Amino acid sequence: MNSTLGWLLAILKAVVVLFILGIAKVTLRTNPDIAFPVLGAAVMFFLIWYFAPQIKRYLNNE
Repeated sequence: MNSTLGWLLAILKAVVVLFILGIAKVTLRTNPDIAFPVLGAAVMFFLIWYFAPQIKRYLNNE
């Protein structure tokens, strides 16, 4: 069961990465002026979500 949840989380993270790349591609084609801020915000949210367990563990130890 634990292995299945790990695989589901890995697949979910891969889907989120593909979604962010899709947003970047569409934004670059439609409005390149806001493409970098949108992509930067999406990447920041993804990194926070991806590393949330490590951040939580680090903050609880101090």
